[in-house]
Amino acid sequence: MSSIDINSFVKILTKGLKFYLKNEKVKIEESDFQILENELFSEFSLPYINQTQTPTQFLNEFVKNKYDLKKIITPQNLGPDAHEQIMLWGLTKARKLND
Repeated sequence: MSSIDINSFVKILTKGLKFYLKNEKVKIEESDFQILENELFSEFSLPYINQTQTPTQFLNEFVKNKYDLKKIITPQNLGPDAHEQIMLWGLTKARKLND
């Protein structure tokens, strides 16, 4: 991904997670989401082969650690934009790893 694509990807994931957490009545801290954005950018800037988690695994780990949320978040929970971006990420990663 280019850095512009990664920035957009990160913003869409973050927006989707905020949407989900608000629907779950979880009180969020904006400062946590700045940290999340930085961590997402770092992870998904890596070559696909070096990325250790899927976007949803990353978000699940984040909410478990920051908000003690035990529910498992799926791409569908994050809204259509984030869901689409996660699916595109998966397809792109699979293609890159098969090259």
